[in-house]
Amino acid sequence: MASNHKLVCARAARRQFGGAFQQAVRDYRGAKLSALTLAKGLEERLPDGLSYLPLAFLYDEEVAQLSWEGSVARANAEARARQTNFRVMARTRPLQPQELEDKLYESISSERGNNAIVVHDGRVHRDGRTIYAVHSRFCLDAVFHERADNQEVFEEAVQPLLNASLEGGRATVVFFGQTGTGKTYTARGALDLMSERVFQKTDNVEMCCYEMAGTRGGREAFFDLLAGEEKRQVKCLTGEDGNVHVRGAQTIVCTSRTELCNAMDKAFLWRSSECTERNEASSRSHCILEFKFPGPDGESSGLFRVVDLAGSERNFETQMHSRSMAERGGLINYSLLMLKECARVMHNKQKDLEGPEMHVPFRSSRLTHLLRSSFTDDSHMTTVVATLSPSPTDVEHSLNTLQHVGMMRSARAWEKWSAAFQEAPEAPVTASAGFDAVQGRGRALHSKLQDARKGQLNLHAFQMKTAVGGSIMKKYEAQSAKTETFIDARWHRELNVKVQDDLWVLRDADAEATQILSSWKAEQWAASKVHDLSRWSAETLQAFLRTLDLPGEVRIPSTMTGAQLRRLGRRGLAALCSDAETAEALALALAGESQAGKAAAAAHRSTNIRMTALGNHKVHAAIEPFEPEIEPEAVDASTHAHAQHEPALATAAA
Repeated sequence: MASNHKLVCARAARRQFGGAFQQAVRDYRGAKLSALTLAKGLEERLPDGLSYLPLAFLYDEEVAQLSWEGSVARANAEARARQTNFRVMARTRPLQPQELEDKLYESISSERGNNAIVVHDGRVHRDGRTIYAVHSRFCLDAVFHERADNQEVFEEAVQPLLNASLEGGRATVVFFGQTGTGKTYTARGALDLMSERVFQKTDNVEMCCYEMAGTRGGREAFFDLLAGEEKRQVKCLTGEDGNVHVRGAQTIVCTSRTELCNAMDKAFLWRSSECTERNEASSRSHCILEFKFPGPDGESSGLFRVVDLAGSERNFETQMHSRSMAERGGLINYSLLMLKECARVMHNKQKDLEGPEMHVPFRSSRLTHLLRSSFTDDSHMTTVVATLSPSPTDVEHSLNTLQHVGMMRSARAWEKWSAAFQEAPEAPVTASAGFDAVQGRGRALHSKLQDARKGQLNLHAFQMKTAVGGSIMKKYEAQSAKTETFIDARWHRELNVKVQDDLWVLRDADAEATQILSSWKAEQWAASKVHDLSRWSAETLQAFLRTLDLPGEVRIPSTMTGAQLRRLGRRGLAALCSDAETAEALALALAGESQAGKAAAAAHRSTNIRMTALGNHKVHAAIEPFEPEIEPEAVDASTHAHAQHEPALATAAA
């Protein structure tokens, strides 16, 4: 795991060079739009693969291929139609007013036709001179973009589960994600729509609501939210039917939508929340609402459960937390981790029916114990809705959330490719094969282990080839020895790790593309030279003269360059002007350009200094204000000339 200062540097890089990373996002989206246009008009007329060539010529090769696979091939397009009782979805919230005021860009793109989310991770390389972006695609069962409303989320994620519960089944919808991404907002919107629909099919609903929160001593307990300020503790016990039941919680029978909404408002009013570094009122407990519907015999038969999880927070965002807040945060993160682990083991168990019996560790957390039937009962329908923030400062959170829910999904693109590769390993990987053939970040600039040489990776653990692992004695000194126990990841598929060229790479995404922003560097260098008179061509000089409003006439030859004009001096300029007033105005304009050139060069040096500092993980040096040394000569003239002539000079230089 990257250390805190590296994550802080990554955030600072996205703020410092937001324009560059925003251009990378536009490149991906432009390539996606071009792929749709080219495929629609040329895919049926041209042979396979030829319609992709113009796209690869216009954009970065990896970005073009990633966009093509997400827009045209769309290997995950049938995810919505898959019949599975455990589905994973994601919803992206829009940028908040404060984020728009800070001029932040959207770091997440939605591929609705492919049911995938693409995260644009902008970074500064460790060499201090390279800026690059990693576009990571995560394939899910359904996605909702930032303009989707609660109605769309309800119909896709909640309505099928509600219908199954009304018919006597059991269903659970879980809202998962980072603090401040709209989990509670989405949950409340779904509950409001549910309260409207449910009374169209039934006359009464039994409701109970409780929360799972940390207590003193580092333990978790359940508390009844309908009990008001008392918050009586309740118990979750396993019944004879194998399901977990709540005992001691108050149950309210609602016969109208108004009663049901009032009961839910009361429950959310007493939910535990605290002011954190991420949110002024962050939920610090898992809130569970259970609705029971009457069956044909008058007794409760169907169960519909809504789980609004507490928001996850990273360690570097909990520096101001008290000890009790840190303990509760640790319990929250552990329960979220075990939720992912139980879903992952469940899917591995379903895929490998002939293998050894795998136990789902639902007793590892009280949350997973409560949701036991979601992992052990094939008839229990479950949907996980992950909420995401599009802010570039939350990229690490978005990646972490998508990695967790991606492991909860029953099938992933890289697993399909792995099975196909095992059947035909000699088949070549072509452009049309897509990025399913590229796993993890070990193949490109963003490798997690790129700082280590192969010789440093030649450890004892890599020399062992046992099916389980083992232990080995390491002697660091003649008088001491140390025994270490290890597990060889090459022999354990459940670790979700791939070993290639002695590199252990976690399978982060279903597809990735690394884009080095060399064009942005070239543009920055060109912008620093726009006002450099010695680099002006004859055409640029003539374009500059046409923008001036001089009192007299200037007779400068059409073949004279900026370097030649600079060597003339004030006396030579006066000889080319019709009068002294015109010569003085021209001299002031040239002095202003010279001053603007010094300011642009100083800004370019500042950018390079900040980039180098971020590459070396020196965030304080990167965010300190850089004051360029500019001579006070002709300050007023430089301000006027820079504002008046910069557009024309940039056009002429281009």
